[in-house]
Amino acid sequence: MNIQPLNDFILVRPVEAEQKTASGLFVPDTAREKPSIGVVLAVPSGGAEGLALGEKVVYRANSGEEIRDNGEKLLLIQASELLAKYVEADAI
Repeated sequence: MNIQPLNDFILVRPVEAEQKTASGLFVPDTAREKPSIGVVLAVPSGGAEGLALGEKVVYRANSGEEIRDNGEKLLLIQASELLAKYVEADAI
């Protein structure tokens, strides 16, 4: 990874939405919701309080700046746009 976020930005890899419904129907790309869940790939050099690399986070829909790195779609999201992170049930 060669991208180092600055200020309060977090680099996130979006988790793709399901391509099939529970009943087995395929959902076309145009009908799929934009994912709002991703995995933290990089934080600013000073760190991001409470976030670690590899954590799964929830962010506001349509937030962030889309960039491409080696053909992979990534998002630069301000820390204030993050809504939650996934944690172990006994950590809550």
